[in-house]
Amino acid sequence: MATVAESNSTGRKRQEERRIETRTKLVDAAIKLLHNKGASQLTTQDVAREAGMTRGAIQYHFDSPKSLLVASINEIAARLVEHLNTEQLKQLPLQERLDRVFDEYWRGFQGEAYTAFMEITMRGRNDPEFSAAITSALDELERKRALTWQEIFADTGRDLEEIVSWRSTLMITFRGLALTRIIAGDSEKLSPQIERFKDMFKQYLTAL
Repeated sequence: MATVAESNSTGRKRQEERRIETRTKLVDAAIKLLHNKGASQLTTQDVAREAGMTRGAIQYHFDSPKSLLVASINEIAARLVEHLNTEQLKQLPLQERLDRVFDEYWRGFQGEAYTAFMEITMRGRNDPEFSAAITSALDELERKRALTWQEIFADTGRDLEEIVSWRSTLMITFRGLALTRIIAGDSEKLSPQIERFKDMFKQYLTAL
């Protein structure tokens, strides 16, 4: 028979699981609507309706519409690399490792999540407070990603500063190509550029 303490602990765990589930549904709904409708037409009522909830749920879990968008940024950033498994990647030959990393990132940049990311950042560009919140959230994520990449490519002999530098170049390039894809609507035309960029990094990392 469960003790009172065990029952309370189980109850808190279930409550936390429900809280996370609700927040996830709201963020998923926001990302989907940002992709389909754009940031300028996004309303909390639409997000609540898409998630099958009330506006009160949004107000309970997020202190403002902006905090919902910042949470969406965090989720989008996580999704861009959700399939990267550090331990598995470290076991692959360098050439294959780079192929896997490039392909997974480019897949993420082509998805609806990245379109949503673009919408949020454009909405925040004229709002210093909102822009600062987005920058703060991304800076912490970038720090963690840099350490992950250092671990993945530790055997190349490159130090953290170098790895961070070429990762930043990679991200800037992918963002530009993703914007080109959104405008042109054709990913296949970008394949040669992706392959050339991939080859450049392979040559760089194997130069030592």
